[in-house]
Amino acid sequence: MKKTTLTLALLGALVALPAIADLSMTGRSTVVAMGMQGVGQEGVWLSGPRIRRDLIDRGKAYSHLYDVKKNEITVIDHSQRLAQIYAMSALNQQTDAKIASKDLKLELKPTGRSHALQKWKCAEHSLVAAMPAEIGGEKVSFTLAGTVWLARDTAEQKEVAAFIDAAQQPDFFMGIPALATSSPGQARGMSEIVRRMAPMGLLCSVDVKTKYEGSGRMAALSNKLDSRISLTYQQYGSAPLKAEVFEIPKGYRVERK
Repeated sequence: MKKTTLTLALLGALVALPAIADLSMTGRSTVVAMGMQGVGQEGVWLSGPRIRRDLIDRGKAYSHLYDVKKNEITVIDHSQRLAQIYAMSALNQQTDAKIASKDLKLELKPTGRSHALQKWKCAEHSLVAAMPAEIGGEKVSFTLAGTVWLARDTAEQKEVAAFIDAAQQPDFFMGIPALATSSPGQARGMSEIVRRMAPMGLLCSVDVKTKYEGSGRMAALSNKLDSRISLTYQQYGSAPLKAEVFEIPKGYRVERK
């Protein structure tokens, strides 16, 4: 699941949550990691304090459920019929909430270019970020550079206070729980990017190159082949969503981590 880390984290730009209207989005992603390319489908559903993201990764179906009111993240592996529930507060204890504000470098600048996604006007921004990370036991810097397209002042983004307020709370965490253990600095840095981008608009697309920078063997090995993540949403809708969209399917095994 590591190769999907960035797309999940940058998903956070979507979650300036509409407090009244629901929102659903579908699209496609392309991930190139260590010279191997994968193409998958993407789906995001938002309602109040709840978010669901569905993705296909290497032929397997996963769902990630976020509840910023309960401060919980649920990772569902449909092939194993398994749901693992994580408390955001516990993940933050693993990642150290101070690391992002101290060590994260983030530049997000508008380029002046734009394109339409249905009724949205998506504005292009150049994105450059760097944060502490670990790979194979080595301490390195994880960097990403490319473009992100954000739609601001949309009808679907009029009521954003609930999520923005939640993003300022100490327990806020938006990312992949497994990364909090393997590379806590990177996990916290990704969550901080989400927090900063949330008020800026809804995510239309993102295209970035990623790499690990360091003097060790693992960093050198990871950079011999290109790594790139591209995510494009192709359509959205605002039809009301049923409660079961954000629930664990019946019959699945549930674990609290």
